[in-house]
Amino acid sequence: MNATPVSQPDTPMTPTSAFSPYVAERLGWYVYALRNPIDSRVFYIGKGKGNRVFANANDAHLAADEDEVSQKIDVINKIHQAGLHVDAFIIRHGLASEKLAYAVEASLIDLCQLLDPTMANDRFALTNLFTGHHTSTHGLAGVDVVSSLYDAPKAPDITVPSLLIKIPVLWTPTISADDLYDATRQWWRLSARREKAKYAFAVHRGVIRAVYRINPASWEPGWLVDDEWTLTPHRTAKRRWRFTGQIDDDFNATYRNTSVKHLYKRVLESQSCTASAEHSR
Repeated sequence: MNATPVSQPDTPMTPTSAFSPYVAERLGWYVYALRNPIDSRVFYIGKGKGNRVFANANDAHLAADEDEVSQKIDVINKIHQAGLHVDAFIIRHGLASEKLAYAVEASLIDLCQLLDPTMANDRFALTNLFTGHHTSTHGLAGVDVVSSLYDAPKAPDITVPSLLIKIPVLWTPTISADDLYDATRQWWRLSARREKAKYAFAVHRGVIRAVYRINPASWEPGWLVDDEWTLTPHRTAKRRWRFTGQIDDDFNATYRNTSVKHLYKRVLESQSCTASAEHSR
């Protein structure tokens, strides 16, 4: 007896171009994924309702002014130029609210980042500009970081001249080592007392995220001119400072993910900390 061929459920022969009003109502808020049929890689994860999924999958030319045109729309245009259609999938529908849809969308993107921090491999190559809502407080993070978000232990006394550098905006649990270093080392409004500092502590919301050993005599000034930093002196621009340094393994083992909130309740410049820098550039 010959078996009847069955088409693959994830490869529709005639792609749907729009949901009927009844289907759209039944779907409610949903999270979707777009896949490139040329290389079978998922390239976008999003959320929406109604026919939002088709606005991305089928009408790339309508989004020519979007920020993501250089990546997402470029992929879609190449698919259309090849005479193919974007493979669109609804991952989860019937979500009770847009807030819940955002959470599911962010969770999927976080999972992809956990599987591959580059977000590019033979299974997916995400073009999402953003990793989702509330990623710095509720997104992907190791268990030690999650614990420190809510109940970081008090940091041991800092007994050497050091800088506490606040980075409230740029830090996220998945920030790369290079990005955290750059966010910590430059550009700061500091007095000459910076020369005494031996260590720089990267601090996010009162919790230490990294400790760097400052290279002696590495401080150099910079000036912000037309939104670009330059090492050339500029008489109308305010001077800021940066250092070079390295992660200190011993200090990181001792201080990382511990709280220094108690230090900000006192005078910031003391025997323990020679200066404190705000993230104002």
